[in-house]
Amino acid sequence: MRGVATAILIFIVIVGMSVTLVVLRPRLQRRQEEQLERLCASRLGRLAAALQLYLERTDNLLPPPDHWCDALEEFIPPSQRRFVFHCPKLEGRGGYGYAMNAYAWDEEHQTPRWHPEMYPQSKVVLIYETRQSRRNAVGKGDDIPVTGRHDGKILLLFADGSTMAVTPDELRAMQEQGEVLFKPLPPPLPSFPSR
Repeated sequence: MRGVATAILIFIVIVGMSVTLVVLRPRLQRRQEEQLERLCASRLGRLAAALQLYLERTDNLLPPPDHWCDALEEFIPPSQRRFVFHCPKLEGRGGYGYAMNAYAWDEEHQTPRWHPEMYPQSKVVLIYETRQSRRNAVGKGDDIPVTGRHDGKILLLFADGSTMAVTPDELRAMQEQGEVLFKPLPPPLPSFPSR
């Protein structure tokens, strides 16, 4: 009789633990996903700080896109260099996951295309999450992960140093409304006083 009671008690404990795990698992996964998104935004923030130091040293010239990681590396503390250029969702799988906006640099003239007086820096994307996995990745925004890495969202780093997490659909809508810019707009035509 005592063995049966013990078996029933063990069965009840196992069932209770299983139910608890089933209930808590989605919460734990959601919490882990939120932590990875915050970590990704933090890494983009570190890249923004490194970019600011680079701009101060180079009289506000952006690094050439095909060497942007290499150019910023000296401005990243040595203890962070191993991981700061990697999206945390790609750790352990290989790949970097960030790209610099190719439109930000004019190869022909070796100058930045973005001029602060023409474009609000809060709208200009400089670094973003990409499907590319190589270091020093460069893109034009057409290589953004289709579903987004962070609970369906992708992260963007703007020229003013701010970050934003949006779904790919939200990003497309914001681009259509001119709230987010990858490609430069045509320069405004000079206005001549009427006579």
